Amino acid sequence: MSPDESRIESNPSMSSDDESPNGVENELSNSMESSMQPRLLVHPENSVAYVTVSDPVQVNEGIAGRKFTMYRVNYDPPPPPADGSSSSDAILSYATSVNRRYSDFSWLYERLHKERPGAIVPPLPDKQSVSRFSEVFIEGRRFHLEIFLRRVVCNPELKDTECLLVFLGGGDDEFKKAKKDGSFGSGKANVEAANEVASDEPYQPFDPEMAPGAHYNSQHDYNKLIDKVEGELSTKKAGIKKWIKERKTSLKGTMVRSPDDAIFDEITNYVSALEMGLKRIDTQTSSLIRRDKDVSTCMLEFGLGCDALCHIDDEINGVIGEGDESTSSTGIGQTFRQMGKTADEISKLSYEYYEKELSCFREPLRDHLKMIHAVKIALQKRHNRRVTYSTCINAVESKKASVHKYKITPGKEGKSVDAAASLARAEATLIVAKQNYEECSQRALREVDRFRRENASYMYATMLEFAKVQKEHHDKMNNAWGALVPELEGLDASDSGLRGKSFVEASAAASKNDSNVGREVEAVTTDVQNIAMPSYPPPPEPTSNGMESSVLNEAVRYRTVDPLPTEE
Repeated sequence: MSPDESRIESNPSMSSDDESPNGVENELSNSMESSMQPRLLVHPENSVAYVTVSDPVQVNEGIAGRKFTMYRVNYDPPPPPADGSSSSDAILSYATSVNRRYSDFSWLYERLHKERPGAIVPPLPDKQSVSRFSEVFIEGRRFHLEIFLRRVVCNPELKDTECLLVFLGGGDDEFKKAKKDGSFGSGKANVEAANEVASDEPYQPFDPEMAPGAHYNSQHDYNKLIDKVEGELSTKKAGIKKWIKERKTSLKGTMVRSPDDAIFDEITNYVSALEMGLKRIDTQTSSLIRRDKDVSTCMLEFGLGCDALCHIDDEINGVIGEGDESTSSTGIGQTFRQMGKTADEISKLSYEYYEKELSCFREPLRDHLKMIHAVKIALQKRHNRRVTYSTCINAVESKKASVHKYKITPGKEGKSVDAAASLARAEATLIVAKQNYEECSQRALREVDRFRRENASYMYATMLEFAKVQKEHHDKMNNAWGALVPELEGLDASDSGLRGKSFVEASAAASKNDSNVGREVEAVTTDVQNIAMPSYPPPPEPTSNGMESSVLNEAVRYRTVDPLPTEE
């Protein structure tokens, strides 16, 4: 592969194993072909070596042979603290090793939102559409899935969730049951998750006849299924009613007010301003990175042109093969030769700089934008709890009015009993909604504070790394151009005349010796005709004088210096 061909980055559009396509990003967003792994500064996740995602294996499922990639998730409990204290970051007391696919990670992501509303759940790798089984894509996804899992483990609000425990330590049967039923163990987490599902998922009718294995050996089995279906329908209908009531509350603007509302308004404005500023930086960074890649390509072509001009000067003066290449050319020919060497070096430096900008700045910057989006989701969860709490308050007020109405209306005293029972249930629901709202608000505040602390160190490290890369690159560029200037100043620009036969001398000799004019003119004409004046791009010709000739982008490079490094 030629150096130029190795620099043409393909843009594989990557797809998940279980999900529908979610769009393909542009060239700059797909840079995993780079030999450098993106440096995601995920402090303190970098130190979490006891959670790893490794050994991706392609698996064929079912008769149709649907392919997906399975990853091995290993968990080793961290060693106890050196000071002998009882505190430990261990999630499980034993080591585990399980196989998980992308859809399993997606399930964990959704479940974390349901069990811990208001917590900042780190983002998953983006869904893509094609080239999902390429080595580059699989390694990129493995890397980002590991980062996701380590961030979850390091989050104090998420590390003790039941879904994480069953994800890391559950066997295949237990994990499949948890994914299918949506509940495991017992406790408040399942109640909150059930409420979240009831309010978020739309109603979908269920037909027993269409269910797998809808043939029953006894009436008892059939009745059990009917009871289950009726329970599901009741839950779905309750969820729809709840969603409609909350929607009305949100549209009317009758939201409950709390002392924290002003703080959350300030947080929302802060996050929006932060996101807007980083998006502006990301846009300009993409332009800078694209420019640096273009500089690499242009300097490569510039060096090709200089080498071709040097070769033309050598051939027209007949100096090919006359001693060392550094002294064989004339002033202008040697100028082109040295300029071509420097252009090669600049092209290489520019491409290395382009790769470093991708891995050290652009990728961490976009990762941080995804974390900001995760913060916005956490704030939205708190808002949803606020709407639910406001809806419950409105329901209690409405039911109180109904009870009072029935009590003062003659002949309606009997209905007041049912209305009072409905009011009691509404008040019980209100207590739970208030508790959920307050817990979610406090969790969101803790998470935002943690995000602000990590954001400061994260962005500082990213900007510092970017500044170091800039300084290092421009120092190398200055050294390359600085080394060229003395070499060019040491050349004799006047030594650019023809070293071979002079047409003027040949004409003077012909006028003095008419008898030899025919031979002289014929010799000069033959020499002129034999000069290999290459067109652009010149055709490749084998040489026997030790010079190197290589075809690159339909142009010929003549050189004795080391070739540009190629990417493996």
